[in-house]
Amino acid sequence: VFILSFRWGLKYGLMSGFLWGLLQVIFGDAYILHWFQFIVEYFVAFAFVGFAGIFMRQIQENFAKGNKGKGFMYVTLATFVGSFARYLIHYIAGIVFWGSYAPEGQPVWMYSLVVNGPAGLGSFLFCLIVLILLISVSPRILTESRKKSNYIPIK
Repeated sequence: VFILSFRWGLKYGLMSGFLWGLLQVIFGDAYILHWFQFIVEYFVAFAFVGFAGIFMRQIQENFAKGNKGKGFMYVTLATFVGSFARYLIHYIAGIVFWGSYAPEGQPVWMYSLVVNGPAGLGSFLFCLIVLILLISVSPRILTESRKKSNYIPIK
């Protein structure tokens, strides 16, 4: 989702995140308490990762100009924004839908923070490390030509 967001922008980032949520459901990784929770946690939350696409222009321009340091700064910022947007939706859903699972005496906001915080932070760090490695090895994944390829089908 981040690569698509960096390469194609917000619209495609949101769309690919939505599809990622759909894949979670198709492959049986969804836990559904309520139809609204299902929509929020599997379609909205994953789509929100695509908000990283708002930094597409800055990321592409800096890498195109050879300014890798600033480019990676924007990659980090974009990854944080997309990860935080997803986390925020899961945090709110944790309060609204999962609050009844909080241990007795623990506020539901803290329960959601404790459950969703480490997962959100871990996801952000993992994605950032993978993105830095991928872009370091092959920065062209961000800017490769969007025009049709010279593919000639075999007859």
